[in-house]
Amino acid sequence: MPEESLLEDAIQPQRWFSTLPRPEYAALPKIETSEPWFEVYQLPGNVMALYEPGHFQEVISFLVLGSDKALLIDTGLGIANIRAVVEELTTLDVVVVNSHTHFDHIGDNHRFPCVHVYNHPHAIKRLGDGMEPDQLSVHLRGDSIWMPVPERFDPEAYRIPACRFATIEEGHLFDLGGRRLETLYTPGHSPDSIMLLDRENRLLFTGDTLYPAVLYAHLEGSAFHTYRKTMARIAELAPQLDRVYCSHNTPVHRPQFLIDAAAAFEAIAAGEADYKLDANGIRLYSFEGFAIATPDDERVLS
Repeated sequence: MPEESLLEDAIQPQRWFSTLPRPEYAALPKIETSEPWFEVYQLPGNVMALYEPGHFQEVISFLVLGSDKALLIDTGLGIANIRAVVEELTTLDVVVVNSHTHFDHIGDNHRFPCVHVYNHPHAIKRLGDGMEPDQLSVHLRGDSIWMPVPERFDPEAYRIPACRFATIEEGHLFDLGGRRLETLYTPGHSPDSIMLLDRENRLLFTGDTLYPAVLYAHLEGSAFHTYRKTMARIAELAPQLDRVYCSHNTPVHRPQFLIDAAAAFEAIAAGEADYKLDANGIRLYSFEGFAIATPDDERVLS
């Protein structure tokens, strides 16, 4: 049932950056690089988080180190040069994979020789076409960016070039030497979403399927019931994990987060969760530490 008050914007509140810096980062070792747009943090399990706090998305890309290769999970917004930062962090050959193809995860794909992406028509078209300024300008509106951007970045010309890519399927293994990451197909947030499971190190990289903020089940390409099924399946992995690494806001979370999110989707489907509407006709269901945005349409949710 709905709560009475109407939200102005369920997705991007005004002055969202007033909550920064997030206190969780104080406990993580910070790695200095030459590019101030990125904040880089050392995480347990020989992983580095490349965080972009200057944009509303607060997107996080991950650099996972093996003995022979490194895996870069996503290439960020493309506002600053992520490849240059990665080359400061490791001398290993770098393999690149996209957790999905929303703009804030593919921005610097074009800087790498090849990017792996899930074999879905949506992903193939997005990486083959790239994105032009008229598609991206909405993501620079208002106070979306609050930090100084690199001198080379022109907001008026912001575009994401097409890139070279190779498609992967469920179960694809990235062998880095001494560690392997397994591809899990996890649609719902987008039709091409994946997670990456490091079984030996008991880590799960969730992409945008799960993170501590508003989970998007309202976008074109999102599907609430598909998302619900994905979360129910992924929650079963919780006993096999020590940490969950998420791609927005803050990186490190307990495996219980998977269980809590799956339960939230079930509560919405059962009509047992309260929501608020915003001026754009989006329902916002709030839970402890995260929320879920859906269309205001019972046919989608029931």
